[in-house]
Amino acid sequence: WCSDFRHGRVSTADMPRPGQAHVVITQESIAAVNSLVRENRRITTREIADSLSVSKGTVDTILHEHLQYSKVCAQWVPKHLTEDQKCLRMGVCFQHLLRYCTEGNNFLSRIVACDETWCHFFDPATKQMSMEWRHSGSPRPKKARSSIRAGKVMLTCFFDENGPLMLEWLETGGTVNANRFCDTLRKLKTAIKNRRRGMLSKGVILLQDNARPHVAKVCKDLLQHFRWEVLHHPPYSPDLSPCDFHVFGPLKKALKGRRFTDNDEVRETVEEWFRTQPKTFFADGIHRLVDQWDTCFNQQGDYV
Repeated sequence: WCSDFRHGRVSTADMPRPGQAHVVITQESIAAVNSLVRENRRITTREIADSLSVSKGTVDTILHEHLQYSKVCAQWVPKHLTEDQKCLRMGVCFQHLLRYCTEGNNFLSRIVACDETWCHFFDPATKQMSMEWRHSGSPRPKKARSSIRAGKVMLTCFFDENGPLMLEWLETGGTVNANRFCDTLRKLKTAIKNRRRGMLSKGVILLQDNARPHVAKVCKDLLQHFRWEVLHHPPYSPDLSPCDFHVFGPLKKALKGRRFTDNDEVRETVEEWFRTQPKTFFADGIHRLVDQWDTCFNQQGDYV
């Protein structure tokens, strides 16, 4: 460069030379790349380059700069929703939004979220969680592949905007059926009476999924006897349950990489995690329902 400028060169731009990409990138080549991508969305740049007899760099330029393509991974969803299920989700979210506009925070303050989850004795940490700062010449740490340990215990969680109301653990060998869930609801009523004075008189709104024990006739009759309202929850919708989209994720992340030998250790750790969460954590989960309902409605019932 110094020599060129001493001999009279004044521009820093590259001079034209044979073999540049713009000679190969024509409207015909762009259309050919676009056609190959539309035929096979998983085709690689190397396969496109070999098919068209051009360089891989030329294919990258066409894909990213001319066609504005980017390769993305698939998004995991609980289920491929049908159009009827999407319409149902939209209708439910619209009803809840109308009610929130009418009642405001008084509506959210009466909601008690409920759900079950498994807590494993050992859930291996992800590779991203094991990342470390190292110098460029330092050897990379190694991590052996491991699987989830067989031991696990089921947690049933109830909370409102003021924090946890009750945590119940399923005994070893037990099953969650309608009669057991009725006993759990009776314990929940006692917990609300002791921890949330005045909430029973205002009226409890129970937000639960459509698991069979939850929708059994004996449970419905008991809730009617309590004069509790059950908030309509569409099927296959964990993104509309605060337990799933707000609580269980951070809880499982806190348990990853830790080993437990028995149920008691798991229970103590999980209960300690719930005790150490700030009050605003659970309030944010309940109040986030409004944004979830609004987003679900605006996305035509698709997953948030």
